[in-house]
Amino acid sequence: MVIAIDFIVAFIVGTALLRMLLFVSYKNQLFDMPGDRKVHTHPVPRLGGMSFMPTLMLVVALSMGILYRAKLMPAPDPDNIVLVRLSFMLGSAMLLYVVGILDDISTLNYRIKLLVQFIAASLMVSSGLWINSFYGLFGIERIPFFIGMPFTVLLMVLITNAINMIDGIDGLASGITIITLGLLTFIYLRERRFIFSTVSATMLGTLIAFWLHNMFGSQDKHTKLYMGDTGALTLGLILCFLIVSLCHFSGRHGLLTNGKYFAILLSSLFIPMLEVPRLFVTRILRGKSPFEADANHIHHRLIRCGLSPRQALWIILALDAAIVLLTTVMTRFLSITLIFLMDTAFYVIIQLAITKKVRMDTLPKE
Repeated sequence: MVIAIDFIVAFIVGTALLRMLLFVSYKNQLFDMPGDRKVHTHPVPRLGGMSFMPTLMLVVALSMGILYRAKLMPAPDPDNIVLVRLSFMLGSAMLLYVVGILDDISTLNYRIKLLVQFIAASLMVSSGLWINSFYGLFGIERIPFFIGMPFTVLLMVLITNAINMIDGIDGLASGITIITLGLLTFIYLRERRFIFSTVSATMLGTLIAFWLHNMFGSQDKHTKLYMGDTGALTLGLILCFLIVSLCHFSGRHGLLTNGKYFAILLSSLFIPMLEVPRLFVTRILRGKSPFEADANHIHHRLIRCGLSPRQALWIILALDAAIVLLTTVMTRFLSITLIFLMDTAFYVIIQLAITKKVRMDTLPKE
């Protein structure tokens, strides 16, 4: 019931903040302008992500405070490692939040954003939050901190950039993240981890409020907006905090020790995560910088196949849900290594099918 209330309050607070951000954006002409790589044809506000951090901090702080005052939870121990890691996460996310605002208002160099991402990820890992096991992936189980810590930093930067790079059409980045947050909320509720379920449920409510504005808002009625880098960067880091935290406790139902939860959660981000190396490789092969933006993302390619942006969105979300379902079923029968290889093969087959369709559409008609 408490988590349901957190979700509802986050939805209400997020909606209120979005309305204020819409007013400020239109008053000060803070828009994402149309361009060659853009799907939209009219200026749209891009400050929606500014609602994420204030809502998270407000709801989590009030939820914990009210439960403590009502004596429904014990007084927080300042030495509790979970609270220490939560504090590091909030500080790191706030760092990306500020950089994202600066980038949305006045575009920053990608090197600055990448540097801050590494700093934020390193701060979070320094709290002791790092991947300590590969759960049998390629035969590797427990890993030492001097491997796990830098690997975790790289994974956090990868996921953060993956969320940012997949944010190209209405509802896509937020839709994929809603799937992941829904899984996280279910897992942490099942495992009775209050702080983590509060964070995930709060972000889920906040993101659904944004998703409705992003998907169904009207440019004419001034109710549509994008999350911008502010939202994508902070959202990616918060997801990393929630996912990597699974490595540091054993599940009540005996599922965490063999990495099943971990595999299922990462499968929900498989498409955006594999998009990053694919885009980098294709750009390098074309003689371009891997950080130079282009129109080769999966949603761009689907649109070139003749689909509308809305159709491309639902196909990608359906593929993402299919990978999650496939992974969930396979965790009952297969090893983590085979699951990883099959998920990768599924993604490659999707990309090859899209490539074949795009090339056939470029052939001259007889």
